[in-house]
Amino acid sequence: MEENKGYRRFKIGFHAFLFIFGIVLIAVSVASWNEMNRAVLYLILGLVFAAESIYGLYKDVYVRREE
Repeated sequence: MEENKGYRRFKIGFHAFLFIFGIVLIAVSVASWNEMNRAVLYLILGLVFAAESIYGLYKDVYVRREE
């Protein structure tokens, strides 16, 4: 049981880190829109990271709570 709790905590922390990384990536690409040639690529990458981490957090926190 304790091992399972530690793994769940790790997964929540990992998805939280990915969410923060995605938000920072989006902010950087918007802030330097005219200066970078790859701003659209970084914007899309940040959106994918943020969306995946939101889904992972939802799945780990809310769906597991129902079980």
